[in-house]
Amino acid sequence: MAGRKYSQDTQHRTNRQSTGGFTLVELLVVIVIIGILVGLLLPAVQNARESGRQTACKNNLNQMGSAIVQYAEANNQYYPHGSPDSEKHGLFTDLLPYLGQLPIWNDLNLDGIPHNELHRYTFLSVYRCPSFIGPNVVPKNAAGTADYMWGALGTYQGVGGTLYRNGEKITESSQYGDMPHNGMFGWDERRHDRDFANDGLSNTLAIGEFVHSDKDASSFYSGDPGNVRAWILGANDGTGTYAFKVVELPINSKIDRIANKIPYNHLPHGSFHPEGAHFVFGDGHVQFLNESLDLEIYRAMATCNGGEVYVMP
Repeated sequence: MAGRKYSQDTQHRTNRQSTGGFTLVELLVVIVIIGILVGLLLPAVQNARESGRQTACKNNLNQMGSAIVQYAEANNQYYPHGSPDSEKHGLFTDLLPYLGQLPIWNDLNLDGIPHNELHRYTFLSVYRCPSFIGPNVVPKNAAGTADYMWGALGTYQGVGGTLYRNGEKITESSQYGDMPHNGMFGWDERRHDRDFANDGLSNTLAIGEFVHSDKDASSFYSGDPGNVRAWILGANDGTGTYAFKVVELPINSKIDRIANKIPYNHLPHGSFHPEGAHFVFGDGHVQFLNESLDLEIYRAMATCNGGEVYVMP
């Protein structure tokens, strides 16, 4: 009897253990299933986050587009300078009062050198795409950087036209890259409404994303901040513009400034969004342009007075 009772108790405990826990095989199956679910959900989460970042970036450009329109209305239909001259405030300083940043505007010495402004280190979210993987601010004396790299970064650049129109090269000579006189923003010039009579504001690119850095790790312009500069800087001490770029290369072109010998003023617009970048047009509307956009159409969109006819992508 005692032996039978022991045997029954042992069997009861064994049954309880076998039905109350996981075997090793079952545990491995659960882990595999969880891994598969995570693998399926992670891209969806990442896509949702990127979609949110793209919406925020588009909103930044919407605000800048509205600021451009307001600036013209307040200045007899003249638009801001791109870069007025060497070491001067440029486009993104001019837009401050129309972006709700009048206190910063009032603090600035507009006749002085922006490199010396304390607001050089004032971060403004409207001037930074949230998909940009670099820092908000490059501090003074940051390791591996030069003084022209310091400050609160801006990941947008004005559009300064394109060099070749109708077979003619219309430029202003510059060691940093020739600059045409056919874009919405240029060097030491301001556009007026009448300058858009041929193309129309709604067909002329105004500002686009710019996040370029060299891919060659040995280049001084790789890493952070690469070729991105502080929003407050209009130009360097020569004719290198920090406020606009000339459209010579496709969007998101994978080039190295040094190895490929691309002048600074001709570096490509681009973003960390998949397959393209956002741009705002002269009338204030924003559009995402694919990096596969035909280069001649892209160049036509970069001019304000070329009279080109193209089909909007």
